[in-house]
Amino acid sequence: MKTLALLVILSLGFFVQTFAIQLSPEARISLLTCDSGDEIYSYFGHSAVRINDPKSGIDYVFNYGVFSFDSPNFVWRFIKGETDYMLAGQRMPSFIDSYIEEQRSVYEQILNISQAENQLLFDALVDNAKAENRVYRYRHFSDNCSTRVRDQFEKCVNHQLVYGTLQDKKLSYRQLIDGCVPPDSWNGFGIKIALGIPCDQVTNFSQKMFLPDYLKRSMAGSRVFREGVSQPFVLPATTLYKAKPVKAGFDFASPVIVINLFFLLVGGLTFFEYRRKRRMVWLDFLIFFSLGLAGFLLSFLCFFSTLEATGSNLNLIWALPTHLIFAVLWLFPSLRTRLDWYLKFTAGVVILFLISIPFLPQTFHWLIIPLCLVVLFRSAGALTFGIQNK
Repeated sequence: MKTLALLVILSLGFFVQTFAIQLSPEARISLLTCDSGDEIYSYFGHSAVRINDPKSGIDYVFNYGVFSFDSPNFVWRFIKGETDYMLAGQRMPSFIDSYIEEQRSVYEQILNISQAENQLLFDALVDNAKAENRVYRYRHFSDNCSTRVRDQFEKCVNHQLVYGTLQDKKLSYRQLIDGCVPPDSWNGFGIKIALGIPCDQVTNFSQKMFLPDYLKRSMAGSRVFREGVSQPFVLPATTLYKAKPVKAGFDFASPVIVINLFFLLVGGLTFFEYRRKRRMVWLDFLIFFSLGLAGFLLSFLCFFSTLEATGSNLNLIWALPTHLIFAVLWLFPSLRTRLDWYLKFTAGVVILFLISIPFLPQTFHWLIIPLCLVVLFRSAGALTFGIQNK
């Protein structure tokens, strides 16, 4: 995913030469599953398809997860939900080396299918890799590197794949994502705050396979019927590379530490204000301006982005984008006495939100509670201590 230009060159050179290749009986096609990485785009792991035919000299990986940070307006298009991914080919040694470099484990499951099904799957992948077919609009839940592999596998056996669903657990998209995102990191906190009500939808067995690890597990328990006989769809998994475990150290800059310390600091300063009867306007500005910026971004993700996971986000109840306007107006003493209605409104909304959390159709990160209390301290405090005080 970091070497798009190289992958495109390899894919073009490879596919032009392989359009008419007939796989030998020794050919094997397998599912490759890669563990998560440290970068935000790699939190959920990766799936790819390996074609290994020693007789034909082919050992390539079909990779649906290729994108480029250098593409025009990449960040803007990503936020809008308009990220385009593509299918590219890569030599297997190069593929495995890139994951060794990133210290991400790689597992292989060889498909237990016939030579005709091997050929059908290979031809479908080659057709997908043509210039007119290889680019697709990425959707995190419904159309990604994992779901595309699943769909190709099902097609090659004429949709006769049967999954072992008896032990399937009822999990929401949010719960599945929580298992992949680092539990105490700023990236993880930001992701969880940005997820709206759609993420609390309970998934069925097939929907879980948007995650590569679930695709791996689903394929391990799947079977296909041939002439009335049930056979495993894949052979037992083998480990191609096992990364060394990394112990997570204590981070003083983690969201848990920073947000809770900030909560205690604001509480202490608010009490100090009460004793001195003197308002710290700069602290109000800092809090409301920061939360207003967060609310502005959440509003864009909620109302203007086409991302599947960020719609109908109830975090906008406490992270109001109007806080941004209030913070600026609050700096002007002549306007401050006219803003008491906004402080009353904010305090009331936050109190109702905190009371209603158990009954709302969205699951919230627990760290929003100290953030809500910070807003409550400052909005209620301004009314209690007097708006005119500076």
